[in-house]
Amino acid sequence: MDLELQNYFEKHIEGLQALVRIPSVYDAESVSADMPYGKGVAAALDYMRQLALSDGFEVLEYGGHAIAVRLGPQEAGQTAMVSRPGLPEDGQTEVACLPGPQEAGRIDVVSHLDVVEPGTGWSGDPFSGQIRGGRLYGRGTQDMKTSAYLTYLALKRLKEEHFPACKSLRLIYGCDEERTMDDMIHYVSQAGLPDFAFTPDGCFPMAIGEKGALMWRLSGSYQGTVRSMDCGVQCNVIPPVAKAVLEGGAADSLRARMRELGIDGSIEEKDGTVLVEVRGRAAHASKPEDGHSAAVDLFALLREMDPLADNLYRCFADPYGRAWAEVPEGAGTDFTVNLGVFRIRDGVCYGEVDGRYPFGLRAQELTERLSARCALRVSLDYDSAPTMNEKDDPYVAAMLRVYREKTGDLSEPVVSGGVSYSKIFGHCVAFGPVSADMKNLCHQADESIALTDCAKAFEIYYETMKQLALLQQKMAKTR
Repeated sequence: MDLELQNYFEKHIEGLQALVRIPSVYDAESVSADMPYGKGVAAALDYMRQLALSDGFEVLEYGGHAIAVRLGPQEAGQTAMVSRPGLPEDGQTEVACLPGPQEAGRIDVVSHLDVVEPGTGWSGDPFSGQIRGGRLYGRGTQDMKTSAYLTYLALKRLKEEHFPACKSLRLIYGCDEERTMDDMIHYVSQAGLPDFAFTPDGCFPMAIGEKGALMWRLSGSYQGTVRSMDCGVQCNVIPPVAKAVLEGGAADSLRARMRELGIDGSIEEKDGTVLVEVRGRAAHASKPEDGHSAAVDLFALLREMDPLADNLYRCFADPYGRAWAEVPEGAGTDFTVNLGVFRIRDGVCYGEVDGRYPFGLRAQELTERLSARCALRVSLDYDSAPTMNEKDDPYVAAMLRVYREKTGDLSEPVVSGGVSYSKIFGHCVAFGPVSADMKNLCHQADESIALTDCAKAFEIYYETMKQLALLQQKMAKTR
């Protein structure tokens, strides 16, 4: 570890803690024209905006969807709203960016500031930003405020060193990666695509490609013994809790079945009804081995008395969907499925299902297979096909070279089940911060990251951004 860079990181830890403390969860109630994703996410975006302005950067504005912090020559043909140091707090000016050198272009480093709901099971405040035992705790410490901040520190360091970037290095901060990615769709529609991008929102050594990602909605009417049901927090999170209100009279038999199945939960009788709560373990939907679905346990508990619960159990008990989603031989990775949200209210059912599929499967075929088994209506509301970059791509090769020189780890890039901004940019890879020897705590309770891992990632990001800019210079000279 470069001691000078380690000291630089340690000097700025409080800034990272302040970012983690912002509860930047999508909030529909506070959405406005200026805050398209609500006040919490807008606060995190403004935090990074003000930080960049205080350090002398210009900030390109994209209508509350995203900002870009830029170092290097301006790109030809770009017009944007720009916040500049020294202007009033709300001062912006529209500028047409002047052409840079003939070889000028753009590299984007793309991060999101929104986080998923904290959920249950935390040992402390999910937005404390506390450091305990050499670890920084809080929602977003792995996914992905830490690496968003570390790449900012890397750009700040390069600016202080007067690094002669031949292409524009942009840090892009978005606000809606965990839901729709409409933020980056808006950004790309305004700014266009860069020559290359990476997002520090995955794993080391690199996620060179990503599975396809889809979302199904379930809908239908309900008649049965369940008066209401509420499972999960978000489509791409394995449900940590599931609750149901049933008609009275079945409490004793349900308690016996709960013990028989080893389900973690409680059953209470109140006002002629039975209140059931089941507890699971939250994790990212693409990582079923890291979590345990409370919704599936609730269906298992109720399946003998409720046909719909039995049907949903059969559809979603196996997080790899092996009963109905046959993965072709040679696909190299699994299909995963997660019923992340499910509700019954006033005789109406609603659900959201997350699916991650490898090359060789098609979303429409999977939809047909699930529809043939599920008792509810299944609609395919979102689909993003698998992506893949080439290992011998000069950008990819340069990044792997930096990583291997800094760590000695010669492991190969992977195809990820996660969905990152790479889906929008295409010529883009996910790069850190989670490594093979770290416990992946994305979307889980007590999400945290070791400060030693942060310092190492900072060194990797700093050198990677420098080498990508130098690589561009070398490529330009050989044309």
